[in-house]
Amino acid sequence: MKKSILLALSVFAVAVLAVSFSGCLASGDDKTVIIDNPATIQSVTYYTFPVNGDDVIADILVQIQGTHSQSVDKENITVTIIGDKIYVNVPVTNSSPVNTKDFGYEKVEVVLGTKDQFKDGDYTVIINCGTEKEYTSDLKFEGGELYSYGPGSVGDVAVGTDGNNITVDVNVVLGGSAETVDKENITSSGKFEDGVYEIYIPTQVKDGVTTLNLIYAQESFVIGQLDQLEDGTYTVSVNGVEVTFTISGGQLVTE
Repeated sequence: MKKSILLALSVFAVAVLAVSFSGCLASGDDKTVIIDNPATIQSVTYYTFPVNGDDVIADILVQIQGTHSQSVDKENITVTIIGDKIYVNVPVTNSSPVNTKDFGYEKVEVVLGTKDQFKDGDYTVIINCGTEKEYTSDLKFEGGELYSYGPGSVGDVAVGTDGNNITVDVNVVLGGSAETVDKENITSSGKFEDGVYEIYIPTQVKDGVTTLNLIYAQESFVIGQLDQLEDGTYTVSVNGVEVTFTISGGQLVTE
């Protein structure tokens, strides 16, 4: 597969709307527009600009299908703030038939508003709401400081045993000291459902992230006991990263 990387950086101060539209349900009777050609969002980082300044910015990385035929439709990016929900529409535009075998990335920075618009509390950012490309992440303002939350980047997942316990060790990749594991909001399914054990590890980022200085954090879990699981194949899923192992004769066999 041919892969071309396209990286373009632009900053947009888009109008903040507080009106009702038809489309994606927000809160109460308020709604926002569902767009026809939504972008595929790869990742989002939030920060203020300048550092500790006034503008609250979403740094959005968009996957482009066909680097010479598709691009972010920057003129039609919109931001709508309704209560504790921030709706961002990021469409793409096609200049010719899209070559789906040729993809890259385009980076766009969108001003969500200014710090004085946000009271201390939790906010949910919903990009391309109501579409198959919907992307959701969380923000928090505390003491005037900006924090953002999302799934941590999983480096590797190792299944092992400690006596009768079946253990999972997860290495989480952090983008510098500004990013930490949000331990209070780690969740797990607590049991195997249809042979799958789910673990979710979020991270917290304080006003942006330093990605040039990667560090690692390890989180460990006990997910079951050898004498409680029947022989068979099982899967552990951590933030979507899956590892399979087998129980045979009361022993753990990793794959």
